[in-house]
This record gives sequence, C-alpha cells and structure tokens, in this order.
Amino acid sequence: MKFRYFLVFILLVSSCQTVPRNPDTFIVQFHPDGQLFVGDLLSVEVIPINNQNMEGKKVSLSVQGKELELAEFSAAGVGQREQATFWWAVDTSGLDPGKEVVTFSILPDGPTWEESIVLYPGKDNPTIGAVWESVSTDCCVLHYISGTDAARDIGDLSKMVDDQAGDVEKELNTEIDKPIDITLIPKLIGHGGFATNSIYVSYLDSNITGNITSQVIHHEMVHILDSSLGGNGQPAMMVEGLAVYLSHGHYKQENLLERASNLLELDAYIPLSDLLTNFYGQQHEISYLEAGALIEYMVAEYGWDDYRDFYSEVDLAGEHGVSFEDGLNKVYGIDSSQLENGFIELMQLERKDETSKNDLKLTIELFDSLRLYQQKLNPSTYFATAWLPDGASMREKGIVADFLRSRNGLDEKLVEYLLRTSSRMISEKDYKHAEWIISFVNLLLAFYP
Repeated sequence: MKFRYFLVFILLVSSCQTVPRNPDTFIVQFHPDGQLFVGDLLSVEVIPINNQNMEGKKVSLSVQGKELELAEFSAAGVGQREQATFWWAVDTSGLDPGKEVVTFSILPDGPTWEESIVLYPGKDNPTIGAVWESVSTDCCVLHYISGTDAARDIGDLSKMVDDQAGDVEKELNTEIDKPIDITLIPKLIGHGGFATNSIYVSYLDSNITGNITSQVIHHEMVHILDSSLGGNGQPAMMVEGLAVYLSHGHYKQENLLERASNLLELDAYIPLSDLLTNFYGQQHEISYLEAGALIEYMVAEYGWDDYRDFYSEVDLAGEHGVSFEDGLNKVYGIDSSQLENGFIELMQLERKDETSKNDLKLTIELFDSLRLYQQKLNPSTYFATAWLPDGASMREKGIVADFLRSRNGLDEKLVEYLLRTSSRMISEKDYKHAEWIISFVNLLLAFYP
C-alpha cells in the first residue's frame, strides 16, 4: 500500500516537459541528448511535419551568421523517416558558455527560423576523460567506452561472445571469415540490439528490458551470418524468425510453440499474410514470437534440411524473384493456407499454462509502454527513428557523448524506474503488481503530447 501512495505522490509532483520543436513545420533535435557542453560536436536532425514534400530541398545550418553545412532530406532509420541530418556539424569548442542561436533555412524557398541551445562550461562535462577502448576475441572485436558497465565486465563479455559465435557457426554450419564488430552501448536504444554490417548492443545494469545480453548477441549474430543460408532476399518475417528460432526465444530462451499458443487464447494472433506483407508494422513482440514459432513448427514437421532449402530458395530480390508461396510449393508441395492451418492446429494442441499466458501478455504490454515512453519523452531511443551513429566514425573522431548522454530529467527517471520495476516483477511472476504499474505508466504518459 505504501508503494502505491509513493507512486501517486510522484505523479502529482512530476512535471510534463515536452520535446522542443518548431511550432509550425519542423521538429529539430540536437545530439547528444541531455545538456550540451562547450567542446561538444553537435549533430542535428531536422524533421518535417504535416506531410510536407521535401523532395529536392536542402537545409542550411548557420551559427553566429556563418553557414556551416548543407544537408539534403532523405529517408533515415528503420522507420525510413524523412529528415535532413547534420552529422557532428557544429564544433562548440570555440564558443562561449551560455545561450547560442542556431539558424536553419530551407532551400531554395524557405522558411528560415532560429533555435536556441544552452551550452554549459566544458569543465562541467561529465563525459570528460571517457574514451573508446577495444578488445579482440576469437570471433569478434568488442568496442566499449571506459568507465561503463561493459568496461567492468569486458572479460566475461569476451568469453560470452565467443561462446555465442561458436553456437551460431554450428547451427548454420558455417564459419566466421572475418571478425565481427560489436559495439556495447551504455544506454538503452530501441529494444537493445541492432545489426547492420556490425552489431550494436545496449549493455547497462539498469536496462529496462531485462534482456539477456547473450540472447541479444546470438540473435544479431544470426543476422550477420545468415548469408550462409542465402539470406539476402527473404521477407523480414523469415529473417527475424530465423534469428528468434536459432536463439531459442526472443528476449529469453523459451518454448516458442508453447508461448505462441497463448496468442490464440489472448486473441492476439496475427495472420500469416500480414506478417509476410508488413512484418515490422505489426506489434513487435507478437510478430517476432510468431515468426520464430512458425519456423519451429516447420522444422519439427519437415526437418531442418528442408527448411534450409526453403530459406535459400525464397528470394524476393533475385533476378527471377521466388516468393514465399512459390518456395513453399517447390520445397514442400503446400501453399501458405495449408502451412498456416497446420501451424494453428499444432498450437491448439499445446498445453495451456496460465503463468506463460500472463508472462506473454504483460511482456507485450511492458514493451508497448516502453516504446510509448521512448516516442514521447526520449525520441532518439525509439527503435524506428533511433539515433544510432556509425560506431567506426565515432571511434575515429573520439566521440563518446552520443552514447553516454541521456535525457535524465525527473520525468524520464520516474518512468524508467517504473518500467524497470514492472520488468523485474514480471520476471518474478508478480503479475498483479506488474500490470498495475504498467497501467500507471500509461496513465502518466497520457499527460504528454
């Protein structure tokens, strides 16, 4: 009871700070997050609103009357948001502490407007002295920032990544032919893991998601190595499903078919056709779970060798494009309706477990609340539009602030504390209180635009 009174008290004293934005036509976001200090290299995102067509237009950025850079509008991030991005364009080392005005102009025909920032004295910069460090293992090169949780645990992390790499090599019957770059980030970005030509993983003691780092590493390594199965032109459902299946779970190891069967009980099952045509547009936890469980079903029903043939057969990007449907017919002699019917029938036979159902339900709700928080209060960490600079460029320039600094006002601290608490309660099977806290977070976030 005292805990509930505490939460109500926090709600009453919490202030509703909004994300700064141009009130008319553009949102401007400065990086790194949080306070800015003399000596910082600032990046800027200029984001059009109201569905403006910015094709062929550019943005001019000026400080103290001097034009520093031009940037074109283009699609950025997982969500392909249209924006103009200035990468480390403003060197503040020659500026004085205090208010500074940054001028933006849309070319060729405007508008022009000003945004104010506040620079704090460089001597107060909390990231002074932090530097990039690296360690090589049998499989990988781990990059991390001094003084972080990753730096403290780098010995254990080095062994862990080699173990995970060995597992993935065995599962895919392949070998890593060059070291995998892994950047360990001391803040939560998105759901905690990204893979491009390298891997980015959030590693911090206060991780809201409660993700097991080895699970995230394994998942992202599958993405890096799945080219051994012909992983180039498959639908996103197949690519993400393979990573979940070979990792034996999404956020943790679990019986995928048993867990997915709860979706039928929760009336949350997503039709296969929707997963194939708009995978990333579906609810994240459900789509990943279903995709992994579908592969688990196909392997159980037809065998791994046949699934490998199927995976390499489907190629939407190939010269002669082989669709999911064509691949099913060629390898298995069935169509997608037959596949889905068999999948659902097997899930209906799975033993229903109330604990498993509650865990899944609240995991979905927790991550929905996390994403809502990121969108409203911490937009640079939201997975679809995450601020995720290239690690190699950051190391070359000696930049650490973009990964070390966070929005850390009262509101952010409060919501993150509540989300961490609910995550812990889910893991402890205290579902009643976890649900209460998640509902409270959603109520709190409703006060923000």
